[in-house]
Amino acid sequence: MKTSFQGLLAHPNIVVSLPSGPAFGAQPILSYFEDAVKQGTVFKAGETVQMGWMLLMLKSTETGDLDVWEPRFGEIPIVWERGASKTCRQLIVQKNVAEQLHVEPLFPSLRQSGVISPDFMAAKNFQMFREAPNGTGTDSGWLFTTEQNTSSDGRLASLFEIASKRPEVIPFLALPASSSAVLKDGHVKITHGNDEVTSDSSELLRRLPASNLIASN
Repeated sequence: MKTSFQGLLAHPNIVVSLPSGPAFGAQPILSYFEDAVKQGTVFKAGETVQMGWMLLMLKSTETGDLDVWEPRFGEIPIVWERGASKTCRQLIVQKNVAEQLHVEPLFPSLRQSGVISPDFMAAKNFQMFREAPNGTGTDSGWLFTTEQNTSSDGRLASLFEIASKRPEVIPFLALPASSSAVLKDGHVKITHGNDEVTSDSSELLRRLPASNLIASN
């Protein structure tokens, strides 16, 4: 799918390549670019744009269009691949998870950092807690740990590194400050303040641990 700016706004068309099917609609991404261009934004090749928590890269095509590329998970530093299928899926899932708690999503950036405990990356189960970011711009506010290690001691890692190795965290990254998510033996619990939702009562949360829709192509 692509926009149709040329002849109207003198802006290169923007192309979003996605698998066919209603679950992978490009319209939210195209609508973002269309609205921005109508308000005077000029997008250029080589530019990155944040969409949800993800980054999109614009690359020029032989026809003069701007092609949308997204990060390939599992490779650090970032390697870009054509399309935006993961961006679309993750944006939808993160919004839906926030809706479970009746809160607005607060998207971090994959370039921001979180704190991970020493045993987090290899643990079967995990906990993640979000505090208000410290205001530096690089802090997401997220702490990733385990039931055995609940201290704040650990190392900083980019959210992209964390999600590349533990994609199970991705659905919860847009929960706002004062939120948490716990995954234990396939059971999911999310909280915000005093509100709590579990996979016992939510079909969405029940499906997440076994889902391959988050980071797969």
